[in-house]
Amino acid sequence: MASPSPRHVLLVVAVSLSLFLYSPSPTEAATPYAPSPSPTAHSTPELVEHVCSQTDVYEFCMKALRSDRRTASAPDLLAIAKIALGLAAANATNVRKYIEGMVKRRNMIKPAALKAALEKCVSWYDAVFYSFRSSLAEVEIDAMTANYDAMVAGDYVLSCEKEVSSRGVSVPSISAKSEVMMHFVKIGSTVTDLLWT
Repeated sequence: MASPSPRHVLLVVAVSLSLFLYSPSPTEAATPYAPSPSPTAHSTPELVEHVCSQTDVYEFCMKALRSDRRTASAPDLLAIAKIALGLAAANATNVRKYIEGMVKRRNMIKPAALKAALEKCVSWYDAVFYSFRSSLAEVEIDAMTANYDAMVAGDYVLSCEKEVSSRGVSVPSISAKSEVMMHFVKIGSTVTDLLWT
């Protein structure tokens, strides 16, 4: 009987070593797979904390989500997302009405450039509202698209700010409301991101 060649011995050793290294230990083989707990497995206070800790507007996020009485009994992350997106859409409506009210008081708006900027902002805030409303409608079906729409809402908020500044005017009250709106954008985009990633 011919002795095996060194090459054949080396191949057998390499295959044996590979099988040894890549096979599970008896302990691992006996342990059923258990996925790591997801944020949806937590209680409501933990869910809210988890979402808000992922934003850079933690205090605002906690206060906003807790302001809605449905949050206390929200069963999962999807419910928190719906609450957050609903709050964002409602806030967009409030800002739009505020700006529209300024436009209607025409005799108080000086210079004319400010009036034109505010009229554009009314349109931009319509877009903010519809983005959040779309996000809310999509969140259960396609969280990735819902996330995109929540982020796009921020572009519309910034477009209003650019509209005002490009005309050389300043409206501190609208800037303050835009800042709050951007906080809602961060919450909405964060919670939808957590749903699809």
